[in-house]
Amino acid sequence: MSGGQGGGDGLPGPLRLPDPGELLDDESLDQLDFAGVLALARAFVDVDGVQQAAALGARVATSDSAKLRTAGVLVTALVQIAGKKPKDALKSIQSVGESPDPDIAAEVLLMRGIAMHARRKWADADANYQLAMMLRNGATSGLAAIHLGFLRAGFGEEEQAAQNFAAATTCGDPVVSAYAQLELALTLDRNGRRDAAIDRYRAALRSPHANVALHAALNLAALLSEGGDPEAAEESRDLLERVRATGHPGYAPKAALNLAVGRLEAGRTDGVVELLTVGTGSPDPAVAALAHFHLGSCLADPVQADRHLAIAEKTGSREIKRAASQARKLRRAAR
Repeated sequence: MSGGQGGGDGLPGPLRLPDPGELLDDESLDQLDFAGVLALARAFVDVDGVQQAAALGARVATSDSAKLRTAGVLVTALVQIAGKKPKDALKSIQSVGESPDPDIAAEVLLMRGIAMHARRKWADADANYQLAMMLRNGATSGLAAIHLGFLRAGFGEEEQAAQNFAAATTCGDPVVSAYAQLELALTLDRNGRRDAAIDRYRAALRSPHANVALHAALNLAALLSEGGDPEAAEESRDLLERVRATGHPGYAPKAALNLAVGRLEAGRTDGVVELLTVGTGSPDPAVAALAHFHLGSCLADPVQADRHLAIAEKTGSREIKRAASQARKLRRAAR
């Protein structure tokens, strides 16, 4: 089975996804219940492990338990939604039919809402999310509240979205609650409610999932670095170091870049080249381009410096392209 890899002081590192074939033979899957199957499938999809989620669905579809076979159908729908095939997902969900089982009923409503949401059927999505929330079925109702919050935010209804995310934090499932804390923090942050956002980001750090905990850590570090409080600034640097130490390919490079920029702004150069080099490996083009710009600006070797500045000039934002072009001109003039 997959597992988290080294995290700095409790923060989760990258997840090792199993080969889909491993899942088909993994006897430990027989220990999962209905909720566990759906939770694992969502964890796979969250880290682009759609093939693993599909293999999990196929594995439980052969179970002796009718309820687990139903979970397999719903995992298939989840995979179809991830593959941008909401119409196919609705067919899969429809095949489950009505169920007196509250677990299945809540999950059907949630999945139907997500599929309708993807098809821009706003009113249908809204109705299904609200029905799923009314069942108060732990993680599933919490996820329904989160998705309803996304729907509200999409229409610019920030206060209503915040209320939905806040409701999801009380669902009773610690994983979903931490996810809701992050979404609530992001909403508060967007609307300038800094102190409230900080508290929610701290709560989201408890998530076992990197896409929640590390996202929260980076945003919390950014807020703490503002305002000039020395203790808050130190905590910000500590958070960035912890994120960098996880080695997570999606988050560690950005943390390394932020640490490097902080040192440069403080007039320090120790370790900056190493940190910026990590930053250039970010899958986020904006982060990588900014790291290339700073690296090109501080390297002594003119050939290497120009190479990094050229990359920034080609791949960066308009502002970075302009700054990189100017830096290249100045370096050439100084030769």
